[in-house]
Amino acid sequence: MPLPAPSLDDRHFQDIVDQVKSMIPRYCPEWTDHNVSDPGVTLIELFAWMTDMLLYRVNQVPEKNYIKFLELIGVRLESPRAARGPVTFYLSAAQPAEIKINAGAEVATVRTETNPAIIFSTEEDLVVRPPVLTGAYTRNTSRSDAGAWTTHDLRQLGIAKNRISLFPQKPEPGDAFYLSFSTDLTRHVLALSLNCDAAGGAGVDPNNPPTEWEVWQGGATRWARCEVEYDGTGGFNRAGDVILHAPSMALGEFQGQRAYWLRCQLTREQSTGNGYVVSPSIFALHVESRGGTVGAFHGATVHNELLGTADGTPGQSFKLLHAPLLARNPDTDFLVVDPPGGQRERWHEVTDFGDSATDDTNYIVDDLEGIITLGPSLLQPDGSVYRFGAVPAKGSALSFSRYHHGGGVEGNLPRGVLTVLKTSIPYVSSVINRGPTIGGRDAQRLEDAMLRAPHMLRTRSRAVTAEDYEYLTTQINGVARACCLAPGSQPGDPSDPRPGQVFVIVLPQGQNTSGRIAMEQLTLSAEVRERVLQDLDKRRLLGTALEVRGPQYAWISVSAKLRLPERSDAALAVEVRAQAEAALYRYLNPYTGGPRGDGWPFGRDLHQSEIFSLLQSIPHVEFVEDVQMFVSDGSGAPKPASARLIVPRHGIICSDSHEVKVS
Repeated sequence: MPLPAPSLDDRHFQDIVDQVKSMIPRYCPEWTDHNVSDPGVTLIELFAWMTDMLLYRVNQVPEKNYIKFLELIGVRLESPRAARGPVTFYLSAAQPAEIKINAGAEVATVRTETNPAIIFSTEEDLVVRPPVLTGAYTRNTSRSDAGAWTTHDLRQLGIAKNRISLFPQKPEPGDAFYLSFSTDLTRHVLALSLNCDAAGGAGVDPNNPPTEWEVWQGGATRWARCEVEYDGTGGFNRAGDVILHAPSMALGEFQGQRAYWLRCQLTREQSTGNGYVVSPSIFALHVESRGGTVGAFHGATVHNELLGTADGTPGQSFKLLHAPLLARNPDTDFLVVDPPGGQRERWHEVTDFGDSATDDTNYIVDDLEGIITLGPSLLQPDGSVYRFGAVPAKGSALSFSRYHHGGGVEGNLPRGVLTVLKTSIPYVSSVINRGPTIGGRDAQRLEDAMLRAPHMLRTRSRAVTAEDYEYLTTQINGVARACCLAPGSQPGDPSDPRPGQVFVIVLPQGQNTSGRIAMEQLTLSAEVRERVLQDLDKRRLLGTALEVRGPQYAWISVSAKLRLPERSDAALAVEVRAQAEAALYRYLNPYTGGPRGDGWPFGRDLHQSEIFSLLQSIPHVEFVEDVQMFVSDGSGAPKPASARLIVPRHGIICSDSHEVKVS
């Protein structure tokens, strides 16, 4: 129960009027007309209204004191967060040399009469390298001996109709065609020009071939899927280009060759009727880089902005031209002071002046207002003046090396809208965001800061308990939910944390949180993981071993049969089926699912009875005939699940494809 806040004076307008009227007979007995039409009563109501306004202001004192207390403990309103997302640069043509796109390149949405352009800036350098192909191989998964691998001679392609069979003569799921490169093609747009045998792709749907392209990432991830933008070969049925978007790559060693690997693997659909009768083959193969993808954030960059001239007094403030400000890198974003006739100085940003000595070149920044303030001075009891920081010499020119401004929810954009190249880059013809930009948030409101004050007091920016780790992690950009696994008092599973270990499980933010969520959206990116590690590393206790992971997902498929009342028409059956599937996708969801609707809880088991209850609550459903659950880890075929599906502590449930039959 919250502590009750007292009202300093709980009287209102009518209370004051009634009290004054009750005193008239005592102080003015000859005044007998107390009707509202009497001029005296009008004056009473006027002064009662003025007093009511004063009391209202007086009752604001506790709230003001609370706000001042928040300032004393260092609470500040958080500045806006910038939305982030990948943007892809396409080259006008494949280049024989490396093309570098420097960090800070700006892209934007199309400007209209009513909406200004929303500007994004790239976060890091992007180098587009020409691929150097060093080998091609075919792997037969049905064999485990030395003959499982076949090495192809790429030099023979194009000579006397020589060809390469991509897979074994009797293709089966898991068979793959490998390409090795000596160059790192991380986040490149790759174009594979293939001259295919027209009869090689017999038996497959050209629009949905049973293949997937992957690159080697090493570690626990091993192979990561590439996004196929375009397949002009129709599943190796004709000559054409295959355009791939490769994720991060790592060096790997196969067949004694250490290289960067790309492979085309047959999926389990190869054995379901949509498979190759014989292996497709190619007469020619050429690989080139058509562009690359890099992360970008919602914000514009300003370089070397002149602030003004110092007048030699402490506590001087300067206002930047643009606000609000985004997070700054102390290595590149700082205040520059050029004293007259002296050497240029680099000053350092601090959160407050509490620890600043007289000669410390410190300053603070108000992110929301864009105001830079130098150290003040304070009169001491002995009459001396103490300065909290150095004061620039009179006449010094002040400038800011670099800063980013922007952020807010307006940066949360759908895919395909960042199409304007604001920065001129040689050999780059177009740009687009092939995925949504997420994570943008407006500046924090005062009410929100007041509600979060108890958390601030409990954690004090230090991670001690599991709740501290979870709260601090959810404040980091790109994190939707978090779960902390700490050692328990009793021995548990061998995979549980040991004494001194802390595992933080992070569910990344996603743009599409309804329906069947793509596995790529649920994958914890290296950028978000590193951001969480860096933030928590500064707050953990000494000696704590910290590890950040993504959840273990359990992909649930539900097959259900529902019965409607007699004489129900077909239209109602279609409607009920749609409602049932929507309810399943909504309930078995890491973002909006679970009993409370705020995401499936980490480590919570799933009971078959829950699905019965969920489907039975749908209008017009007379009863639920049957419910079957299937589970997979996302990499294999679904398997039947028991009536109670056990979910590990670091696990979370997601929806796979559901099938509802209504009769």
